[in-house]
Amino acid sequence: MLQIASMGVLFAFESVRMKDMGVGETMIGVILGSGSGFFIVSSLFWARLADRNRWHKKVVICGAFAFAGLLHYFAICETPTEFFLYSLGRATFMPMIAGMMPTIAVNAFGPKNRGSKFGVYRAFGSLGFILGTMVSPFIFNDIGVVARVASVTMLLSVALVRGLPDPSARVDAIAPLRVSELNPIIKRFLIAFFFIALAEPSVHGFFTAYARDLGSSTRFIGMLLGVMGLVALVSLPLMGKAIDRASPQLILSISFLAQPLRVFMTSCIGDPNFLWIPLLLHGICWGGIEVSAIVYLSSLVKEDQRSTVLSYYTATRMLGMLIGAGISGYLAETMGYVFMFRVLSGAALFGAGIYVAGNLFLSESRTGK
Repeated sequence: MLQIASMGVLFAFESVRMKDMGVGETMIGVILGSGSGFFIVSSLFWARLADRNRWHKKVVICGAFAFAGLLHYFAICETPTEFFLYSLGRATFMPMIAGMMPTIAVNAFGPKNRGSKFGVYRAFGSLGFILGTMVSPFIFNDIGVVARVASVTMLLSVALVRGLPDPSARVDAIAPLRVSELNPIIKRFLIAFFFIALAEPSVHGFFTAYARDLGSSTRFIGMLLGVMGLVALVSLPLMGKAIDRASPQLILSISFLAQPLRVFMTSCIGDPNFLWIPLLLHGICWGGIEVSAIVYLSSLVKEDQRSTVLSYYTATRMLGMLIGAGISGYLAETMGYVFMFRVLSGAALFGAGIYVAGNLFLSESRTGK
């Protein structure tokens, strides 16, 4: 809860602050894309380091201190160069937390009802997102001040992380997990997820920029993000229970198909007062994908390979966001936000089609683990 309350501030308001500082949409896309590219390398590095040495908790604690400092730097950024350096810092430090915590959680939950337990864990994250992106802006109404408050929140999380149990000692040599050696089911998922991830910048960063372009205040944007957090808070435990009772492939198929619908709905809204409508799909789009993907991928590999396979999942998302951010920024500035949203919804629909068709026609997808 404390970690997402802190990290969510950057995801929610980085594009808004850049736009407030006079940075154009194309440059915003370049900055976000460059960060996503470096995120890929960073997440793979930290994941393999943690799996090899059982340093998951140490990496999280070091990342929390570094991220707290990054929030202070973000609060004073004004130029594209400064925002570019900030983006590289976020790409370095965020995987130290976001990449390690799911592995710690999955290991701690055990094999029974893992989906339900992970859904509750993510629901606490959504509660933190609400606190960081809706409550804080109502109190301070200044993005820089909100970022500084979030740095304190991140430091508070360190005390709790220190109390978590260390991963069990490794008794044998870790088996390498290369892309070529991945389960075909995992490969198919990653290919489809790449196209879903192309729309991620339009769903998050450029969604808030679009709200600002329509005249929304910081507090109103905070309210929109609060709605998104509330939807996730309610739906994440339900997604976890659904994964325990139904096939993860079914939940992923529904979630993938909801993503292009959400993006297309946004393109049909020209009044900021109705931008909360596509956010109602957030619990299915983000919650359904995040919970089912992490639980499912973790079940397909050995325990000492979980961070690595989840880093491939994160790397695929970041690669899609890298390309998607550049496309979104260019299209938003040259063709308008509406055209941009519709192009990216088409890309997400293509990815959903790949995954659904694989489940229907390829026998490996139906055999599960």
